[in-house]
Amino acid sequence: MITKESQITKYACFYVSNYHLEMILLPYIKNKIDKSNIVIFTEENLQDTINTLLSRTNFKQEDKKQILNLHYWNNNKEAKISELNNQEYSFIVNGSLEYIKEINLKIKEINLKKINIIYCFNINNNDLNISEIKANYDKVLNTQNI
Repeated sequence: MITKESQITKYACFYVSNYHLEMILLPYIKNKIDKSNIVIFTEENLQDTINTLLSRTNFKQEDKKQILNLHYWNNNKEAKISELNNQEYSFIVNGSLEYIKEINLKIKEINLKKINIIYCFNINNNDLNISEIKANYDKVLNTQNI
């Protein structure tokens, strides 16, 4: 369970397509990959689009390889989240509002000292109230980063 000692930063990320989402996330991931454990929960499989996008970037080969080796836990709400240790973690959660709520409950069950959570919202979803969502987050992640 997340305790008061936990330092949590919540980000909102708004996107229009999977490529757009990954273009927003890649600079963040590249910046955090050596400083934080990155865990990606995505309701949709993003492996093909991330491969295509990385093939078109000017990232070093070692950076591309490191990003591709991240665990994309597609539809796996039962991922071994309880086995996470007490280091810094960045969680990226992408999917429907219901999926995001379910994963958020899982994240709340663990006790980590420093947590960054990026909640990704597709703005093509007519059920979203972007102003209301933004009010509940510390920062907004976009193509210019934070």
